[in-house]
Amino acid sequence: MTANEAPQPRRPILVWVIFLFYLVSSVQVIVSMFFIAAGGVDMTPEMQAALAQFTVFDRVIGYANAGVTLVGVTMLLGLRRQAVSVLALAFALNLFATAVAWYKVNPLETVATKGLVAQICGIALFGAVVFYAWRLGKRGVLQDRGASRPARPRT
Repeated sequence: MTANEAPQPRRPILVWVIFLFYLVSSVQVIVSMFFIAAGGVDMTPEMQAALAQFTVFDRVIGYANAGVTLVGVTMLLGLRRQAVSVLALAFALNLFATAVAWYKVNPLETVATKGLVAQICGIALFGAVVFYAWRLGKRGVLQDRGASRPARPRT
């Protein structure tokens, strides 16, 4: 390391856990939504009626939410300061999508109590991840892109 280079911050193990958890979760959501939309999942008539209330816009929001979450956790893994904003956007999008879903389909009628509790816990967990990323930023663990490397001269 030269005198101009700042030391690389150590990546906390929790960052790896968050990245792997949301990587698997987001990919699973994208694949599940694709198979449901393609008709590859057997559903009861009640489930089909509930899903029929959702528009293409609702599905796009679901894909966008999973995609923005993937971008956010990837940036967090790279210890980038922008991860906080991207994760906050994904969290807000998650809250919006959940509110729309609960408005269109009463979750008390279509989701078992355990599933509803799991969904609420998942939202709370995501909020905690955003808070954790914000704290990492405040402690200086997250850096601006290229802040740990000296600027390259333009040629």
